[in-house]
Amino acid sequence: MTEDIIKNKIARVKGHFPDVEFQYCELNNNAWVIIMRGGFTQENPTDYMDNAVRTLVDQELHNQFIENYLDNPWIRIIIFDFNNIEFK
Repeated sequence: MTEDIIKNKIARVKGHFPDVEFQYCELNNNAWVIIMRGGFTQENPTDYMDNAVRTLVDQELHNQFIENYLDNPWIRIIIFDFNNIEFK
């Protein structure tokens, strides 16, 4: 996956969920980590962020990490191409 594809995915999310903020970086072998933060003013931030993630991933294979105690619905961490990461 390229950075342009990631930027296009983020733009699509911002079109529907304008308050969601992003940080992203490439790991290696085109694997990407994307941190999403948003839904602070939403009555149901869990559903809001679930829908934002669905818009971002658009049925592509991904891994999603959620905070351990499930008490932080505003942050999501997504990894694309997890299996392509070269571990040392």
